[in-house]
Parts: sequence; structure tokens; C-alpha cells
Amino acid sequence: MTFPGRTAAITGVYTTVQGKKLGRTEESLKLEAIKGALADSGLSFADVDGIIPMEASMHGPGLVYHMQWAEQLGGRPLGFMGIGQASGGVAKAAAAIDAGMAEVVVIFWANGGFQIGPGGTPVPDSAPRVWDWAFDVHGAYMTTWYAMWAERYLHEFGATPEDLARVAVTHRYHATLKPDSVMGRRGEVTVDDVLNSRMICSPLHLLDCAIDNEGGYAIVVTSEAVARNCRAAPVWVLGGAEAAYTDFYTTIQDPWFPRSGYAVRRVGDMVFDMAGVSRDDIDVAGLYDCFTITMLRDLEELGFCKLGEGAAYFAEGHTRLG
Repeated sequence: MTFPGRTAAITGVYTTVQGKKLGRTEESLKLEAIKGALADSGLSFADVDGIIPMEASMHGPGLVYHMQWAEQLGGRPLGFMGIGQASGGVAKAAAAIDAGMAEVVVIFWANGGFQIGPGGTPVPDSAPRVWDWAFDVHGAYMTTWYAMWAERYLHEFGATPEDLARVAVTHRYHATLKPDSVMGRRGEVTVDDVLNSRMICSPLHLLDCAIDNEGGYAIVVTSEAVARNCRAAPVWVLGGAEAAYTDFYTTIQDPWFPRSGYAVRRVGDMVFDMAGVSRDDIDVAGLYDCFTITMLRDLEELGFCKLGEGAAYFAEGHTRLG
């Protein structure tokens, strides 16, 4: 089965204010985002018949969660309920629409008050009770995992901390182009600024690392019939895919960097094939960049450059606006 290209379109988007400690609840941010995206489309709650919260699970409390949103969005049964997490919400919405399960699907997410760094993690005063594969008991989380990944990458391919720093420099520059972004108002940084920021977990400095952020967003995906009558010009969905492999920040497979790639390579090959476009056709890409090493690996795994060439590709300026 091929992806149902051009049978569904993005017709509305909305992003709430972004920042730290906004004093807002997640639900209020989500509701604002949904309202805004629907308004951007020229649609209302009454038009929504599918939702994809970008959450971890729809089992147990998650199913109740979907029921709650069915009440909020018009008080009637919804035809499609999915989950997203960090996966292909737009693709799932398009597939559901093509299958006749819904006409208008809203994808949404928000964070209000949840922090993942040391400041947001309480110190237990008793023996922790955790799930079987939990990393919490070892005192580790994302930063240590990405640091090991980065150290190995530098070792194998001769990249340097300066190469990692360039990612932070370019992305801060992009932030300054949008002054209401979280870090944009702080101005540009240099490679030296990154390298002189405090070491968090070698080789990652503070400015190599992800930051806590609060805010929300929503995306409206509609059928072709609905899209033709929406307020803005439709952006047609040409393809979408997802792939998963290793478990959550607990495993790094050997070899760490196979030429055949892992989940990102697979999903990239799938989606380019189904969309009928090549890497050379892409002008704009929104790639995950939580830590600086992630951007280099994304570029390689998605096939924009070869394995081990991410640092040089980035340094040549291919990803810098302008």
C-alpha cells in the first residue's frame, strides 16, 4: 500500500507563547493551540472528528484522556483517536482521512510546568520504585546518553567539539530571526561562547544541550473536500512514515554508527520514496536538534550527506538560512 498522497492537507497551524515557567497549565495551552489552529483554518470545534494528542500512550488513563477531549471539542463522539509522541502525527492523520475515518484531525501538544533537568527532578528520600528498564535509578537521563553518543562520534570520525559548537551557533542565529523565540532575544553566540560554557557531561557543554521549554502547538489536517474551502491555501501531505528501534535512552547498539543506518535512515528512505522526491528537492527541513550531536546524525541518517560527513556538511553552511 502506498501513502495516500494529496488526499489530505495541512490547513491550519498555531503556536502559543514559548518560554520558561509560564504559569500556565498544559490543558490551557493545548486548548489555546487547538482554537488557534482551527481559526487559522476557518473551522470550529464542531468540524473536528479526529484527534492526535502527541502523548505516550492511549491505554489506561490515555483512553480517558481522549474521552475528555471529545467532550471539550463539541461534546460528541470522535471518529478517530491516535497518539503521536515523537512520531508521524501528520502522516497518521492523512492515513485516517484517506481511510474515511475522519475529515478534520487536530494534532496537538503542550508542556506546562514539566521540567526534566536536575532542577525539575526531586531527590528521593527512600528506595525508588521504577519500571524494569528504568534509567532513573542510575541517576542518568538524556544528557549522559547523548554525551556517550557524541564522544563515540568524535572518536570514530575525527570530529571535534568545535564541530558540535557550530550547530549551536547556527541555530541560535536562526532563533534571533524570530525575536519572540525563547533564546532569540539573547542574541547570537560564537563557537568560543559554546566551548566556554560550563561542561555538563563531556563533550557536551551547556550550550550543546537541550533546554526546558513550555508552550504548545496544534496542526489541523483535513480531507481534500474540506481543504478546498479552508481559509488558507492547503499544504498537501505527500508522504509520511515512522520507525522505531532502540529503547528509550537506555541502549546504544553495536555498531553505534552502521552504514546501513537505523530507524532514522529507514523512515527517511520510506518517506522520500512514497513522496516521489529526492534529497536534492528539499529546500527546508525541520530536523530534531535537542543536542548538537543530534543534528549531525540526522543529516547523515536522512541521507543529506554520508556517514561521518555531518560535521563537514554543516560547517559548509548548507543548513544556515540565507
